[in-house]
Amino acid sequence: MSYFKGTAFIITILAAGFLFTGCKKAGEESKAASTSVFGAPGAEQSRQAIPFSMKTFDGRDVSLQELKGKPVVVNFFASWCGPCQLEAPVLREAWKEYGGRVEFVAVAIDDSEEGARGFLKEFRLEFTAGLDSTGEIMKAYNIYGIPKTYVIDRTGVVLYEHSGAIMKEDLDAAIKLIL
Repeated sequence: MSYFKGTAFIITILAAGFLFTGCKKAGEESKAASTSVFGAPGAEQSRQAIPFSMKTFDGRDVSLQELKGKPVVVNFFASWCGPCQLEAPVLREAWKEYGGRVEFVAVAIDDSEEGARGFLKEFRLEFTAGLDSTGEIMKAYNIYGIPKTYVIDRTGVVLYEHSGAIMKEDLDAAIKLIL
């Protein structure tokens, strides 16, 4: 009986580690989940969000530059990523609550269009989303694991960034920084 308890404990620890470190492809550097609030005492310096543009799944062109003047949440995800699946309901609820005041943009990386579209449909994510088909956005943002979320103020400054599945309390607090 104690063997099974020990095994269950180890499996629980491994699952928790997977949740908080995010998804990485084989051979990628492993880093723990992290949260940065820029501009807070003792935190890193605030920085401008890296401009990007992409074609959305509904055929529109969207660019971060065009969204300047609006608060923005940018989330990098993939359909095969377990932590991305866990955080999807959090993003959906935040979009429902703040969607009229905050722009939400989902960027599928290292994924197929079919997989990303299926993910959005399964989790009923109706905000702006597209596929980084060239990998250029992923490279520009130096994404090493997903999910990864950036909260950007009206002037285009990144005020918050989170690696790994984001929890509701963290996302709500970050969004309040940009409202």
